Parts: sequence; C-alpha cells; structure tokens
Amino acid sequence: MLLKAERIIMYIPVSRWLLAALVASTALLAACGSDSAKIGEDTAPRAAMVAQPEYYPADYGQLVDGSRNESGLLIYSNVAEYNWRDIIRGFNQKYPWIKVSTLDLGPGEIFERYYSEVSAKQKTSDLIVNAAPDAWLRFMSKDGIEPYLSAEDSKLPGWSKPVPGLYTASTDPLVIIYNKMLLKDLDPPTSLTQLSEMMIANPARFGNKVTTYDATSHSFAYALHWAVVNSGKLDGWDLFEKIGPLTQPESGGANMLDKVTSGEYLAAYYTSGATTFSQLSQGGRDRVVGWELPRDGTPVIMRGLAIPRGARSPLSARLMLDYLVSHEGQVAMGKGGMTPYRPDVKSEEVSFLTYADIVEKVGGTQNVILVNYAPAMLTEYKPFIERWGALFKEKK
Repeated sequence: MLLKAERIIMYIPVSRWLLAALVASTALLAACGSDSAKIGEDTAPRAAMVAQPEYYPADYGQLVDGSRNESGLLIYSNVAEYNWRDIIRGFNQKYPWIKVSTLDLGPGEIFERYYSEVSAKQKTSDLIVNAAPDAWLRFMSKDGIEPYLSAEDSKLPGWSKPVPGLYTASTDPLVIIYNKMLLKDLDPPTSLTQLSEMMIANPARFGNKVTTYDATSHSFAYALHWAVVNSGKLDGWDLFEKIGPLTQPESGGANMLDKVTSGEYLAAYYTSGATTFSQLSQGGRDRVVGWELPRDGTPVIMRGLAIPRGARSPLSARLMLDYLVSHEGQVAMGKGGMTPYRPDVKSEEVSFLTYADIVEKVGGTQNVILVNYAPAMLTEYKPFIERWGALFKEKK
C-alpha cells in the first residue's frame, strides 16, 4: 500500500500556486546571508555543543573549532582496520566533520614512510600509533614528537607517559594460542615453561610445528624478545637455546593465527592478543583455537601514540589523541580487541581484557613483562639479533 501511495503522489500535477511558494521559499533562504549558507554546508555541532569533561581546559573549544579548517586526519599504525572501527565510530559521533583515514603498516615501515614523506615535503601522518619501542626511541632522538600535553594527562598512570608528547594507546598482551583439536590429549599450555617442556619432550611432534614472532623481521618483534630475555622472569637465553631450534618464526600475528587454526602449527607463543581476541569469534574459530596468558611472564606491549612534528592536521590529531586515552576512547579500543589500561575502565565495559585483568589473571605485576622504552634496546640490537637468529633460524 505504501508503494502505491507513493506512486499516486508522484503523479499529482504541481499547481501554479505551489510552484510559486517553492520559488519564494528558495529566495528567502538565499536572502538570509552567509550564516544560513554555512548551516547548509556544515551541519556538525559547534564547539559549545560538543560535550567535554569538566576537567578539560576552558579554551578547548578553540581547538575543536580550529579542527574544522583542517583537511581530515591521517593515521599511520600497526593496527588492523577491524581494531579501528569502534574507535572511529565513537570519535566521529563527537567530531563528525573530521574524516579519519588509517593506514596499517609494518612497525618499522611507519617511520621510514614518515621520514621519506617529510623529506619530500609531502603530506604525511598526522598521528602515529605504533608498537615498536626501539623505533620510537630513534624517533625521539630525532626530536620527531610534538610535545602535546593531553587534556587527559592527569588521568593516566605515570608509566604510560615515557616522554612529553608520547602516550600509550593500549597495553596489549602477547599470548599463547594452540590448536585444541590437535592437542586435545594434552593439558592446555598456560606458560611458556609448560609449552617448552612439551616441545622438548616430543621434538618429533613439535619440531617446526610451533611459531612465534621473528625478532629479525621488525622492531615490534625485536623489542618483544629483548624484553623477555632481559626481564629476569624466565631463563632467558637458556630457554631460547632449547626451544629456538624447534620453533619456526613468522613475521605477523595474523599468519600465526591462521596457521594454528589450519593445523600447520600446533601452537604459537608470544603472539598478538590484539589480533587473536577480535578474530577468534569469526567463523567459529574459537572452537578450534584456544588461548592463554603465559603465567610465567606475560609480555605486554606499550603501543605508543604521538603527534609527529610533520602533521598537517595537528588540531584534529590532538582531538584524536585525547579521545584515544580518554575513558570513552579506551572503552572503544577495548571493544575492538585492544587492551585499555586506564584504571577507571572496568572489565564489563570491554569485550576482552583490561590491563588490570591481565595483572589479576597472571597473579600480579611480578608476572607481567612490560615491553617499554629501555635505551639498551638500541645499543644491544646487533649482538642480540645475531644470537637470536642463530638459535631460531638454523634448524637442527
């Protein structure tokens, strides 16, 4: 009936008086001047209508209104598109005029691309979100970070703000994943020590059927393994000497998850929780793959967040940075598979874990390996990579 009614309305002739009224209305709108024209062009709320916490600076509205004159926000990150969805949706509910574009790149590639574009005076990233501590250390040494003081700064733990302008977007755990079907005769590995005992006891079964990040492939992987060896929580090199020859390294978390799902690998250790959590519910994958936080030391990567000095839309970048570390933004991040760390984010607000959940599940901070910004990562890079590569790449 509705479709028929629509057809009837479409075929009613427009009377002369109605046509005249339409013309007059159009002329009246045009005569209202530039303010009416702006309403037609930009229906987004002005700064006074964008709700902000009471503790934000009084002049924050100037930052909001200034962002309207910028040409969108470009973010370089080693975060997948599906991790960004809830974040961008929430951000655009507050700032609908800012078009957000994200580019998922390798941890080292992010900075290489940025340096190249700045050198060529080309448009580059306005915001960098990257889990690569040693690459961030090099970026700091080149004075590449805009020292912006976030409006949320006072609400964040001190350890999450290593230098002025560098914040932490998320604290993502590195987990053990395993094929439940192929290891159903064994207890789930809840620690690297337990998994290593399985591997050593049955090398014919586990040899090259277990994977981890390749420390020689990119900054994130190197920082992870460097932190594990130097944490003092495990046997470090002694443990790697035993399991390295039985491990087949991979460069990406998505590859590890796919190959454990297919059965090409029986298990993976120190693989990305951000990748694993959000993808396990897809296509019934969770019926095949299980995961555990390593109880003998769960590495937690501090995913760095900063505005580079070469940003073309620095005001929009400030708004996004503030949103990412706000309570609302951290909850959106948690829904997308990353791990929020703000103390005021509760477990029931997110889909997976908070940093507090990790600490509780592994028995305290003494069983957390925080992958932070230790300067020794730079000076020890070459000898570490040579030793690690000899253990993990040369198969017996």
